[in-house]
Amino acid sequence: MKKKYKVFLILILFFKSFAYSASVELKNIASIEGFLSNPLLGYGIVVGLKGTGDSDNGSHSKQILAMIAKNFGFKVDPQKLKPRNTAVVLVTANLTPFSQIGSKLDVKVSSVYDAKSLEGGELIVTPLLGGDNEIYAVASGKLIVEKTAKGVNGYILQGARVEKNLPPNLLDKERGLNLIIDENIGVSSVFKVVSEIQKNFKEYFISFEGNKVRFKIPDNENELEVLSKIFSLKVDVEDEPSVIIDSLTGVLVAGGNVIITEAAISYKNMQISVGTQSLTPSFLSKPGEEKNVQHIKSSATVSELVESLNQLGVSGRDIAKILELLYKNGNLKAKLIIQ
Repeated sequence: MKKKYKVFLILILFFKSFAYSASVELKNIASIEGFLSNPLLGYGIVVGLKGTGDSDNGSHSKQILAMIAKNFGFKVDPQKLKPRNTAVVLVTANLTPFSQIGSKLDVKVSSVYDAKSLEGGELIVTPLLGGDNEIYAVASGKLIVEKTAKGVNGYILQGARVEKNLPPNLLDKERGLNLIIDENIGVSSVFKVVSEIQKNFKEYFISFEGNKVRFKIPDNENELEVLSKIFSLKVDVEDEPSVIIDSLTGVLVAGGNVIITEAAISYKNMQISVGTQSLTPSFLSKPGEEKNVQHIKSSATVSELVESLNQLGVSGRDIAKILELLYKNGNLKAKLIIQ
């Protein structure tokens, strides 16, 4: 009877091997220094649970439900309420600097007390406050629950509506601002972006250092309009090969033309040779031990390696570990990010 391996989800995203650059708007790879997203926080309640909500002990669900009923003109005795189908939760979101009234934000919901699971629940209307105690958004909607967090955390995609803008404060005393380019796009791409900015916005450009570009906005021009034009600039950015691994779930995402150079891999009762057959790692086998040997062409992609490992029954977490070791050995020609 063949041994069964528990295979985790492996997600591979690939670009065509000949596509080494992509045209992106500057707003996707740059931000204004000191003008960051603002966290919003709310305290609400999830309803519609199937007996997996808060218990009677230590939870304020009864009182909160009674207060909600009172706001609608109903008088309810909190002691007669059964909170098992409800759960008190913290609701969080990030308000981006350019979020407009009416735009939507993603929301995270987390159980506060002893609910067993938020699965199937719905968040009732919950105000979200900023650090100044002002309401900036209102959240509500059906939850998508995180299975890996035992069901007590969840998300509502586009679950909050912005009710108030952040006050714009972009410029310093000299009417200057600093644009920070994302370093993850690579050094060559950063210089390419700076060159495009100089060419297209030389009337505002002052200087640059590293990944920071300095602008000055004239007194007779609106900074938001200028910034909108700058952010809409399209730049060809080279795809930097990268591999992201979630250490908890074994989920793997690879982008760009990620190559594996010649290598020998030994795993349980199997061997994989990337490159010429002469690299077959017989020296890794014990005397008298037979291994299932598989060869992959030279300069194989991550897709080809993962496909071979899957065919051999290697689990998602073990595939992630193999890629990590290949990276440490210099065989994985990409940036490796482990989360």
